[in-house]
Amino acid sequence: MRTAADKIYAVLTAILVLGIVVQFFLAGLGVFGVDGHKDLGKATSLDPHRALGDILAAVALLMLIAALVAHVEKLAMWGSLALVLLIGGAQTALAAGGENHHWLGGLHALDGVLILGLAGYMHRTSRPRLRLRS
Repeated sequence: MRTAADKIYAVLTAILVLGIVVQFFLAGLGVFGVDGHKDLGKATSLDPHRALGDILAAVALLMLIAALVAHVEKLAMWGSLALVLLIGGAQTALAAGGENHHWLGGLHALDGVLILGLAGYMHRTSRPRLRLRS
């Protein structure tokens, strides 16, 4: 069961990294598709970005569960927890706060870069363990 969970963890990290790259594209597409809305919360052009964000939050949570079941090293468990908190909590709060305080919207984008880096690191570190456990 631990080996299967470790493989699932590695696959989820890859999905997360790919999904985050798509998130950046959808954010740009959505912002440049805003059609006269002063309130980004009402801009439907950002709906795909929001929907994928919800999906990625779920992927991060599944990743944490797989890490716990697989008994991966503590750094991977803490990194997975950090991704859950950054994607599910910080990103949502920063996006909402960015409506009234643009600097929070800027932090939303920077947090996305941090999330991408952490997810990439988590994926990179999961690869060697897969080869050892196969």
